[in-house]
Amino acid sequence: MTAQRRFATAAELAVLEHALPVGLAEGMRELALCMYEALVLTDVRAGTAAPAGQWAEQLATWARLVLAQLQHLAQEMGGRGGLYIAKGLVAQISARDHEMCAKFKGNNYRELAHEYGLTEMRVRQIVDAWQRQRFAARQGVLPGLDAA
Repeated sequence: MTAQRRFATAAELAVLEHALPVGLAEGMRELALCMYEALVLTDVRAGTAAPAGQWAEQLATWARLVLAQLQHLAQEMGGRGGLYIAKGLVAQISARDHEMCAKFKGNNYRELAHEYGLTEMRVRQIVDAWQRQRFAARQGVLPGLDAA
């Protein structure tokens, strides 16, 4: 049985929206909403149409924390070009990568990219790393050469 996907309500998201500074760049706004929603969805109260009491206070606390994180990110990483945020957790990627590499037929990068929602370049990177790892495992360590 598949778990039903939960969503934060408009009222829950509005707590953060009201705290966001006017003129915030769209990408930063999306990042803040994403971080905030991740926090909201960890709580069983997520999905409340009209948050009140302790739940409303918790949402306000998370909104303040997300704004602090956003400010810190802006100060530490702001202005750097090419910031990339990868999709998924390492464990999920690892399982996906293993499955994808098992389906690799020598040149079906485009097909795998389409199937897994990745770019061809990313599929090549994953498959290349997997092939290097397999090669290294077959090679072993030559006598007299330590891995250290």
